[in-house]
Amino acid sequence: MLDTMLRILQDGWGTMLVRGALMTVFIAFFGMLLGTVIGIAGASIKVRGPRWLSWLISLYTTVVRSIPELLIIYLLFFGSIQAVSDLANFLQWQETVNKWFPALVGILAIGLIAGSYSVEVFRGALQAIPEGQFEAARAIGMSARKRLFRITLPQMFWYALPGANNVWQTALKDTALISLVGLIELMRAAVLGAASTREPLALYLMAAVLYFFIGAASQGMFVWAERHFGRGMRTVA
Repeated sequence: MLDTMLRILQDGWGTMLVRGALMTVFIAFFGMLLGTVIGIAGASIKVRGPRWLSWLISLYTTVVRSIPELLIIYLLFFGSIQAVSDLANFLQWQETVNKWFPALVGILAIGLIAGSYSVEVFRGALQAIPEGQFEAARAIGMSARKRLFRITLPQMFWYALPGANNVWQTALKDTALISLVGLIELMRAAVLGAASTREPLALYLMAAVLYFFIGAASQGMFVWAERHFGRGMRTVA
């Protein structure tokens, strides 16, 4: 098996897998970024917003979490590809659109999926902040903007880190589904390599190792962030 893997690396498939891994991180990162924005906005609405908007957010989270991730990707891809192709033909951007459209669909899909879970993560984080801190801040005349940046956001992100870690790990694995609409990320690179070399076990093992290292590195970063940004907060909490 080791000899097989070395031969695969010498044939250039190692570089292909690394590029696929970078694309996986790219899609997961920007999808998670979009999901975080959705999560914070949705959580704020559910905690302090009007009831009808809170109901819409609950409908969004229920619908997205009830539909399989692959089906969401298909709906976004096949629901927009004709309109995007027509626009690309009109603007003569066919090559650019063909290259980046699957990536944009992946980011949007991962963002919507991550956002549906992040809403509850950030809602719980917001509700974990002691109300007495806001009362004390208002009593000393602290403005709403200062309360946001000095009380709400720092503590909300710290309380949300464990749940956000779970959402991120799920987003990383969901990127493998984007390969089915033509994006060459890590899973797609492994599939192409397996078909070319006729060594599926070796290629999939190599992909699994890369997924493991990405996930392990991400886990370490979240643990560090929880300890670093939570200095003194455990005592206060």
